[in-house]
Amino acid sequence: MKSYWTILRSHRRPIRFLAANLLVTTGACRIFSIRQRGYRLKFHPSNLATQLWIDPRQRVDSLVFFQDYLKSGDVVVDVGANIGDTVLTAALKVGATGHVVGIEAHPRTFRFLEENVRMNGVGNITVVNSAVGASSGTVRFSDDRRDDMNRIDGGDLEVSVAQLDSLVRNPGPIALLKIDVEGYEKFVLDGASNVLSRTACVHIEVSALHFRRFGYSTQDVLGRLHSEGFQLFRLVEPNGLAAVTAAFDPESFENVVALRDVSTFLARTGWSLP
Repeated sequence: MKSYWTILRSHRRPIRFLAANLLVTTGACRIFSIRQRGYRLKFHPSNLATQLWIDPRQRVDSLVFFQDYLKSGDVVVDVGANIGDTVLTAALKVGATGHVVGIEAHPRTFRFLEENVRMNGVGNITVVNSAVGASSGTVRFSDDRRDDMNRIDGGDLEVSVAQLDSLVRNPGPIALLKIDVEGYEKFVLDGASNVLSRTACVHIEVSALHFRRFGYSTQDVLGRLHSEGFQLFRLVEPNGLAAVTAAFDPESFENVVALRDVSTFLARTGWSLP
C-alpha cells in the first residue's frame, strides 16, 4: 500500500492513474477504448492498455520508427505483438497491398490482440497464438499481472512453441521483423534462418539482464545478426540511429535496428546518420 501511494504522489496524472486502476479492478475498463493514431485500442485489463488510457501519447515516440520506415505493400512480422499497437500501426502504413503477421504467445493477451484487430476492421493482419523458439513443442509461460512482462520461464501456463520459419510461410521479402520477447530473442533467431534471409530490417530489444536468465549474452544475438549480413544500430528515439558493433552490451533495455542496406533505409525514412 505504501508503494502504491508513493507512485500516486509522484505520478504525472494521479487522478487518471487512480481512475484507471479502479476501472481495471471493477472490470468497467472494457467500456472504454483508447484513441491512437488512426485506430483504437480497447481498454482491456492489461498493463499496456492501462498505461495508454492514462496517457494516450505514451507510445508516440516508440512508434515513430514504424511510421517512418514502413511503406505501402510491405510485409511485417511482429514477434511479441502484445495487444497490437505496433501491429495496427504497421497495418495502416503497409495498406491493402501489404500484410502484417502478429504473433503473441500468452493466451489472454492474444485474445486482447484479436479483439483490437477485429474492432478496427483491419483486413491485412494475420494473428498467431504461439511462442516462438528454436524448435517446436510446448513451453511453460509466466502469467504475471504485468502482462507485457510475461515470458517463457517455467511458469504456470503451458503454451505451444514453433520456429518462426514454420509460422511465416510467405516466400516473399519481409520489410521488417520486430522481436520483443523478454529475453528469448536468441531462440527466435535460432528458428528463423529462412525468415532472416528474406528480411531487410530487424527491430529487436536487447538486454544483458534478460539474456543472462537464458544463459547467453547480447553478443550471441548481435553477432548472429552481423553474421547474417546486417549492420547494427542503436535506436535513439524518436528518429535517430547510432552505429554499434556486435560487442554492444547494454544491461537494461535497448532497441537495436539491424539493416541490410543503410542507404535504402535512409531513403525510406528521410532520416540521417550523424
